[in-house]
Order: sequence, then structure tokens, then C-alpha cells
Amino acid sequence: MVNLSMFDKNYSKVQNTYISKGTVLIPFEDKLNPLSEKDFKNLFEYCEKVDKEFIEVGDAGESNNLMVGRFMTDKIKPEIVKNPYSEKVINILQNNNFKKIIKNTLNLTKDFYLRRIQYNQINKGNFVGYHLDKDSNPDYLAACVIQLGDNFKGGIYRVFQPDKSYNDFIPTKASLIISNCNYPHEVTKVEEGKRKSL
Repeated sequence: MVNLSMFDKNYSKVQNTYISKGTVLIPFEDKLNPLSEKDFKNLFEYCEKVDKEFIEVGDAGESNNLMVGRFMTDKIKPEIVKNPYSEKVINILQNNNFKKIIKNTLNLTKDFYLRRIQYNQINKGNFVGYHLDKDSNPDYLAACVIQLGDNFKGGIYRVFQPDKSYNDFIPTKASLIISNCNYPHEVTKVEEGKRKSL
């Protein structure tokens, strides 16, 4: 007989959702969410201040309509973008709690590393088109999306299943979405406000 702690049961639930849907959303209030209030506040500040560029076509060739601020790129190899915030963002995302939830969700036995870190701001009327992350880099395992605000409508994270059905994930402030890069997804049009995520 095996007795599971509440934490182990929560990990199992997160992992099972990830396996069955290709994606899981962990609300900020959930004990498994690796961000502290201070981490979230700092990430929000760095993302607000970083220089941004308008993107119409994504790396996988998808139609986009969003503002992007970059902290780490990986066109050829992972490189830290030179700005006052990149190292600070990376330090937060490399904390043990963050690594633990990712490794447990993906059921990894080896360590993983970050390849790309960017801030996305989708303004009213804009979106991220249907795409598969593996098309931009075959090494990708999962995309992790930290929602930085909740002052918007629309902007649903939609993940498509092998049978062409889809599951919708509605991000809330400081939630963490972990999404398998083998599943196509999109972010639907933002109807009101600005959808901000890292």
C-alpha cells in the first residue's frame, strides 16, 4: 500500500491533465504554482519595461498580431538578450520550485534548460495564430506561459487534440500554463483590454 501526500496527489492530477489534454493550467492560488507574490511583481515590472517589437509572422510561419519583448532568443542557439532585465527574469525562472513543477509535470528524469523567454502583449483585436511549437524548434519539449494580467476578454489559450477537437484554457492572473510542444495551439482574438504573458 502507498500513501500519497496531498502534494503528491496534486502533482499526479497536474501530470494526468497534461498527459490527457497536452496542457495544464495551474492557478496562482494553487500550492504547486512556483511563483511568489514578489516573483510575480518583479516579472510584471521587467516585462512592462523591456523594449518591444511588433510581430506579424511567428517563427513557425503562423499569422500573429502582437508585441514581443525578448529576454532569451534561440534562432541559432540560446542567447541571453542584452538588456537590464534578462538576467533578472532568468534567475526567477530558474528557481528550484519552477524546475520541480516542470520536471514533475513532464515526468522528466534529466534536467532541462530554457531556450527562449519572451513577453507577449496581445492588444484588443489581435491574436496568435494556429501553430506547432516544434515547427520553430524540434528540441522544444514544453511551453510555459505565465499570465501577467487579467484585464482582458477573449485571448483564450486553445490547444488542439489529435482528433481535431480542442480544449480551451482561460488564463487568470499569475497562472502557469504548461503546454506540450507536440500539440498545435493558438491564442484567440483579444476582445477587450491587453493580454500580457511571459
